[in-house]
Amino acid sequence: MNGLYIKDLINSLYHNKVRTFFALLGIVMGVASLVLIVAAIQGSTLRARKVIEALGPDSIFIVSGRMGAGPRMRTMVLSMKDVREIGRLEGIFALTYGLVKPIRVSAGKFSKNTTSFGVGPNWITSWNYKLDIGRDFTPDDYRNFKKVCIIGWDVADFLFPGEDPIGKTILVEKTPFKVIAVFKRRGKTPQGRNIDNRIFIPYPIYKKVVMPLKEDNISLIRLRVLNMDEYNLILQEVKDILSKRHDINKELTIITPSLVKKVLSMISASLSMFLGLASITALVVGGFVLSSIFYINIYVRKWEIGLRRAMGATKKDILIRIMAESVVIALIGAVIGTVIGLLSVKFVLPLLSIPVVYPVEAFIIAVIFSLIVCLIASYTPAKRAAEFEPVESLRSKV
Repeated sequence: MNGLYIKDLINSLYHNKVRTFFALLGIVMGVASLVLIVAAIQGSTLRARKVIEALGPDSIFIVSGRMGAGPRMRTMVLSMKDVREIGRLEGIFALTYGLVKPIRVSAGKFSKNTTSFGVGPNWITSWNYKLDIGRDFTPDDYRNFKKVCIIGWDVADFLFPGEDPIGKTILVEKTPFKVIAVFKRRGKTPQGRNIDNRIFIPYPIYKKVVMPLKEDNISLIRLRVLNMDEYNLILQEVKDILSKRHDINKELTIITPSLVKKVLSMISASLSMFLGLASITALVVGGFVLSSIFYINIYVRKWEIGLRRAMGATKKDILIRIMAESVVIALIGAVIGTVIGLLSVKFVLPLLSIPVVYPVEAFIIAVIFSLIVCLIASYTPAKRAAEFEPVESLRSKV
């Protein structure tokens, strides 16, 4: 009996294809928006966590120039004087510095565009990098201007496919550098930059050969704090040191985990608000559309409803019947909306630099969401249909 009832419900919806389609459309739009919202929020949270993990919760990162300020971002106002002053502070470790420049490297018949770093001592410790093979830079490498380099996984795989790169030579700005190590694969940054497509060279020889500079300018400084209870105190001391030679509000960007978290939270909140408004709009519009469609539907089917009443169906049966149709529409709409929402997640979130996350709970939320909308939208039309008089309804057929 239940099987026949469900089959009859589906047949009824099928024979009213146009009205069913428009009823589904409102639900699908709302559900798809909701799935995208949940995924965006979870993706933003994941992105914030990844950025903070990559930056290090105990780190202070200073960059020459203001981030997002175009060419000013590349102005190198930091210098080795700043490094030496900061190095005198107590309670810090893994102080390092560096220069950055996009270059093209080659080995044999292979060549590749990559990002080069001229780095100071403690770079690996400061950034918590791990070596896959080889050794770290030594004091002798810095003191004697050794032409050595450490390369990322992708650089090694491209320039030396199927070979051990240790001891091999890479041409950087037409100067040969010996590979002494390869970093373990790290993937991409939350912003989508490939960490494995990088080459690292000791600062002294880098400054002399790759990026000749008259002054001891650097692009960035990074340090870590020994005791997190003293983090804010040390951060202020770093700012005090830098403010003696720089306008830190115009010339520098000081990046801390709390700043990253704050910025990403603001972006996430703005995105959630925008998508939330879109979802609410879809909900309200969808509700009105559904209610109107159900009203039209019951009047179009007035004769059918009258016939059911004449054959013994009670007002309660008619009410349940119309409400059951709305439940079927809700479930179908939830499935379609979830699929469209997940496809939107796949293509939209990467455009916003948000990690793609497929929330498991999205389908449950979608079902609940669509059921509530459909039941609310169909209740009044269903109640009106239940009030139809059988005789009057049967006369409505021409």
